[in-house]
Amino acid sequence: MYMKNKLQNIEQVYKTIGIKKGDIVFIHANMLAFGLIEKNKNDLAKHFIDPLKKVIGETGTIVTLAYSFRYASGTQYIHEESPSEAGLLTEYVRNMKKTERSFHPFASVVANGQDSRHITKNITLSAFGWGSAFFRMHQMKAKCLYLGMTCGESCTFLHYVEQMYGVSHCYNKAFFHPAFFKGKERKGPFLAFLRNRKSKDYDFSRFEKQMKKRKLLKKTKYLGGDIQIMNVEDCFNLGMEMLDKDNCAFLSEPFYVTE
Repeated sequence: MYMKNKLQNIEQVYKTIGIKKGDIVFIHANMLAFGLIEKNKNDLAKHFIDPLKKVIGETGTIVTLAYSFRYASGTQYIHEESPSEAGLLTEYVRNMKKTERSFHPFASVVANGQDSRHITKNITLSAFGWGSAFFRMHQMKAKCLYLGMTCGESCTFLHYVEQMYGVSHCYNKAFFHPAFFKGKERKGPFLAFLRNRKSKDYDFSRFEKQMKKRKLLKKTKYLGGDIQIMNVEDCFNLGMEMLDKDNCAFLSEPFYVTE
């Protein structure tokens, strides 16, 4: 069974890896990695989010993905109601009081804190491009926090890097499925920067290796699960450097569109 006293030191873990008052923290999470059991899933998310909010304070901001994968298959998107399909912690943040959500039917983010409106409001129709929520987080020098997973497993911010650089294996797909904001339909195209289906899967392990080699990645273990943190600016700069040397640096095998 889950024991609440196991989580008493998570606040200190956040401080030890470098999270500070006023930080903007973009979270990737896999709660199952910590081997914890809680009847109410919200309680499990709360035990990680509340101490984080305490560390970053009133001037800090928490950001998570709030993807709506079903929209890509034709399910309509209702901004105020469509759940996040990116994990239980993201849905918990979406439902927190004063949380703001960016309007992108496929690739929205949710933010809670002082800078939540700046990150999520009046963004462009591009999922990862200029003027997107990811562009805003880059401008504001956010940090990427990994809970129960690593940047070698998944790094959403690198899709922004790929789009800003311009890689051969991705393209902008336009979606026109119904999307509603405050009861009124908003028209597309809503652009998602997607990997070509003929290419191989992503592999971010080389990126993680370089981050470690350059001492740009802070990491620890907590209840057997990985915790990592990195600066978005470091992610962007290294990502651009790697793509300039190898346009397929984040793929398991090289792939180029030649016609």
